[in-house]
Amino acid sequence: MSDMPKITPAENGPLVVENPPDLSGSVQIDLSGRPKVALCRCGASANKPFCDGAHVKAGFDSAPDQGGLRNTPIDYSGEVGGMDVTVSYTPVLCTHAAQCQARASTVFDPHKKPWIQPENGTLDAILDVIAACPSGALRLAAGDQAPQHLTTGDVSIRIEKDGPYHVTNAVLDAEFNGAGASRTKYSLCRCGLSKNKPFCDGSHHDAKWSDDDGAAVD
Repeated sequence: MSDMPKITPAENGPLVVENPPDLSGSVQIDLSGRPKVALCRCGASANKPFCDGAHVKAGFDSAPDQGGLRNTPIDYSGEVGGMDVTVSYTPVLCTHAAQCQARASTVFDPHKKPWIQPENGTLDAILDVIAACPSGALRLAAGDQAPQHLTTGDVSIRIEKDGPYHVTNAVLDAEFNGAGASRTKYSLCRCGLSKNKPFCDGSHHDAKWSDDDGAAVD
C-alpha cells in the first residue's frame, strides 16, 4: 500500500521515513500530516531524534563493518513442559535491551553457561520474552514448529533513551544482515557506532553513549 510506512537509510546520512507513525518511547512526537521525516542516526544531531545535518561535519560513514560479528543463530535446546524447545539467538542483532533477563531470568542468565537454558522456565515465559525482544535477535521453535519471531502491536517507531530506534511493522529498504532476521521488528542504530548499520548491535551500551553526547565518528 502507498501509505505504508517505509524507512530508507540515506548513504552517510539519516533514516528517511515516509508516512511515519507517531514516535513513542523516551520521546513522544505527533507526526500527523507529515509525509516524510529524517531521523538522526549519526549520534551528533542537536535536534534528536531528527537530523540537523550534523552527519556531514561528523564525517559519518554508514557502511557496515561486520568484522568479528556473528550473524548466524546459536541454538539452545531443552525440554519444556514435555515439549522440545529451541531458542535461537543471533548475536549481531542483539541491542542489550535485556528484556529477556527482566522477564525470565531463570532461562536467560548471562552469568551462566550456557546463558540460555529453556528447561529452567515455562513455555509461556519464553513466549513472553520472544515477543518482547525488540530486535528480533531471539526466535523460538517449539515441537515440530519452525523457528519464528513473535511480533505484537501496530506500526511503531519507539525511541529507547540513550539507545536505538525499535521498529515494528514498517518496511525497511535495506539488506537484512543476520540469518533469519525479522522483517517485522528490528532495531536501528541511533548512536552512529554500530558495526552492523543500519541495525543496532549494542555498541551504544558498550560505549555508554548518551542522547546528550556529541558527534560519534566511526
